[in-house]
Amino acid sequence: PLDGQPIVLIHGFGVSSGTFRKNLPALAAAGYRAYAVDLLGFGASSRAVDVDYSIELWASQVEDFCDEFAAGRSVVLGGNSIGGLIALTVAADAWGRGLGRARGVVLLNCAAGMNSKFLTSSSLVPLGFKIFFSVFFVIFDVLASIRPLAESALKNLATSETVTQVLKNIYVNKGLVDAELVDGILAPAADEGALDVFLNVLNGDPGTPPDEIFPLVRCPVHMIWGDTDTVTPLEGEAAIYGRYFKGLAEDPTLPNVKMSMVHAGHVPQDDDPEGVHAALLPWLAGLPDPQPMGGESAHSE
Repeated sequence: PLDGQPIVLIHGFGVSSGTFRKNLPALAAAGYRAYAVDLLGFGASSRAVDVDYSIELWASQVEDFCDEFAAGRSVVLGGNSIGGLIALTVAADAWGRGLGRARGVVLLNCAAGMNSKFLTSSSLVPLGFKIFFSVFFVIFDVLASIRPLAESALKNLATSETVTQVLKNIYVNKGLVDAELVDGILAPAADEGALDVFLNVLNGDPGTPPDEIFPLVRCPVHMIWGDTDTVTPLEGEAAIYGRYFKGLAEDPTLPNVKMSMVHAGHVPQDDDPEGVHAALLPWLAGLPDPQPMGGESAHSE
């Protein structure tokens, strides 16, 4: 509905707005004006090769989208994986916080960086890990710069069989990995410039990590997490940021920060849409009234 609360959904790396295919109808049926964007370089957006991809670039794209389709209104931002980091960035910057445009943020298994290079610089990563991954990424960048090798890698990865298997490894409900989902990844990957986009993203600056962004966010935050996710786990040795996010939800001084668990992997909104909707819709209905444009409100209010 045109008069519904605007909600803008942001996908993760290598996929598209199609990962929200089951959520848009449910949000519309509940009275919300929901959109899912294709980030520059992915999905139906252009494969621009003359830009430096970054979280900040995509955050600016999301802000421009909101200004076009939700002019003068506060917006709920939802993001999966790196889309979650983009949503946080938008909510924390001058547009979301200073102008009061961000009414709420939904993090769906939020990533810690545009790529894994955050492991070389984040203050939450142990020194031994930083040293190891610094050496690893030097080698990775050299190999990725060898064009024939990169082209061969993409050709081998961008097959229906490989993509299907990768998705089944990160989905709990394997039957939901269907042709529509797989084709939505393969078709853009075949476009001219797709390899350049992938390399640009994988070799670029990972961006400001969540622990530096989150203190700047002033709107309510709901984290909805797939409990079997191995990409951004909440438990175990690899749960560097998972423990951070979980700690935020358990912090009594942050009453507007909440976490819900669903039985899913790294893409919970498509893996367990019913579970996500059961957690999301009551939270949306209970959001405080929008703040006047240009004002700020604290987490503790």
